[in-house]
Amino acid sequence: MSFLSDFRTMVIGILLESFPFILLGVIISALLQTFISDQALQRWIPKKTIPGILFGCLLGIIFPLCECGIIPVVHRLIRKGMPPYIGLVFMMAGPVINPVVFTSTFVAFRAQPQMAVSRMALAFAAAALIGVWAARGVRDSALRNPVNNGHEPVASGKKSVKRPLSNKAPKASWTKKWHEMLEHAAIEMFDVGKFLVLGATVTALLQTMVNKKWLLTLSDGDWAPHLFMMGLAYVLSICSTADAFVGATFIPDFSLGSVLAFLVFGAMLDIKSTLMLLKVFRLKTVLTVMLISAVVVLLGSVAFDRLYTYL
Repeated sequence: MSFLSDFRTMVIGILLESFPFILLGVIISALLQTFISDQALQRWIPKKTIPGILFGCLLGIIFPLCECGIIPVVHRLIRKGMPPYIGLVFMMAGPVINPVVFTSTFVAFRAQPQMAVSRMALAFAAAALIGVWAARGVRDSALRNPVNNGHEPVASGKKSVKRPLSNKAPKASWTKKWHEMLEHAAIEMFDVGKFLVLGATVTALLQTMVNKKWLLTLSDGDWAPHLFMMGLAYVLSICSTADAFVGATFIPDFSLGSVLAFLVFGAMLDIKSTLMLLKVFRLKTVLTVMLISAVVVLLGSVAFDRLYTYL
């Protein structure tokens, strides 16, 4: 009964923490779909690879979303014509490189102000490397539902219909536009929400079944603490706007570099965001992104520890 009580509390806590950000992401996604034309979006997106990667890394400043809310937004942007590699970069960098996360990290680590800047820099490096790989290796075929030239599948009730992406969309009244926006938001919320519930369930099971005292024995060593903290961040699936306050509690037992790995990797990838990523991209693409992220974050956090010790 104690296990069931802890499990129920954990699931409800994760859902309550994540739901506002999912809702925010869904609303932004619906607004983009309804009020921003494909042609306008195409004019804003850089055509060249390097500016496109920088654009994706810094887009979180405009859309300060966590890893929960960013998935539906990127999904909608890709459906409207954003290159998949820029969408991937935004997915990885956006939950870290945004003013809300920077402020929360700076407040949580008042005694170590370098943590906030280092978190942004390491996330930028990981996302940029993913962008360099994705610009060459990720095309529409890497998407679960590739965008068809000239048409975009749009859910309508139980069936999927095709709406032509014409150059001139028919004008609609504001009332009709808001109705369309709410309809898109409801469909998107149901589509993304089921992955959130599944991710919250898996996360709660792991948190209630794994012995944390046993895990703390992994805090010694050069590489083990970093790997452990990355795995812990993936399992805990804490929102990137709040994980800095959790990470700060590990400072007495873990090095700053391992805590940095916790802050960066957990914000880029966790259980629930991985399940939602699989809704947009195929398994091979998601696994490659996870591998690149893990290697860059691990090497960067170990290097941070070495540099911090040297200084």
